[in-house]
Order: sequence, then C-alpha cells, then structure tokens
Amino acid sequence: MGWPRALSGAAMIVSAMALGACSRSTGDGELRSAGSPDEFMVLPTRPLEMPRNLASLPPPTPGAPNRVDIDPREEAVASLTGKDTAAAGTAGAAALIARAGPVDPNIRARLAQEDVVFREENRGKLLPRLFARDPNDVTYRAVTLDAPAEFERMRARGVGVPAAPPSALESD
Repeated sequence: MGWPRALSGAAMIVSAMALGACSRSTGDGELRSAGSPDEFMVLPTRPLEMPRNLASLPPPTPGAPNRVDIDPREEAVASLTGKDTAAAGTAGAAALIARAGPVDPNIRARLAQEDVVFREENRGKLLPRLFARDPNDVTYRAVTLDAPAEFERMRARGVGVPAAPPSALESD
C-alpha cells in the first residue's frame, strides 16, 4: 500500500511542476500591465502656437511628424553646441565642408593601422605599464586633452564656450 501512494504523490508533484512551468509569468509579480506605456518613450511636446495667418498653414500630411513634437537629435545638438540646428545649414558651413574635401571611406582602417604604430612607439616605461590601472592611460597620456584646462584657456582667450565640462563645474 505504501509504494503506490508514494508513486501517486510523486506523480502529483511532477504534474504540478510541469503545470507551473507552463505559466507565462515574467517574474514582475504582475505589477506592470502589458498595455502600459514605456516611461522613456513618452516625450514632452512644445507649446502650441497660434499662427498669424491661418491660410498660410501647410495642408496636413498623414504620417508626417507633428510640428510640436520634440526631435531628440535636434535638442541634443542645440544643447551641446549652443546653436539651433537650423544654423548648421548656412552658406559658411557649406563652404567649410566643401573646402575640407571628400571623406576617406577607409578612415577607420587607416586610423587603426596608425594606432598600432603609435602604441608600439609609445609603450611607456616598464613600471607604469605593469602597475597602471588602465594601460591606455600610460600610452595616450601625452596626447590626451585636459578638458577643464582647455575650457579655462579658451575662456581666457575670449572664445564663447556654451557650457563647462562637468569636472570643471565640480571643482568650483
């Protein structure tokens, strides 16, 4: 009598485990509903504007972006450069790009080759290489830009800088 009872108990445990594995739970405890918006995808909009002449409004274009929607790229460029993105397409910018010439399509491969040569020529001394936390710090220390010092140098020369680097702000 004991053997069939143990076998049926084991069968019940195995079937309960098999049924439990069939659930679609994500482990979130069902706190989040499937239809809720992603909080990082919800962007604020610009305030609505009333145009001076309603007849000058363009006709609606299905699928086109809304005029009051914020474009994250444009906002990032404007905040980093201190300039509106509309100014990027000026005649001066076009002349500068034309003077710079075409872009080398093999620039990444060429830079990688030059970097190998640079690292071989600038290996540094033995002890700093052995005990440095970051070996690249030893190799590239001489050519690394000191952002706070450069910020102060440019500001002293009267060059308009849009914002201080975060480390320069922390030292004040």
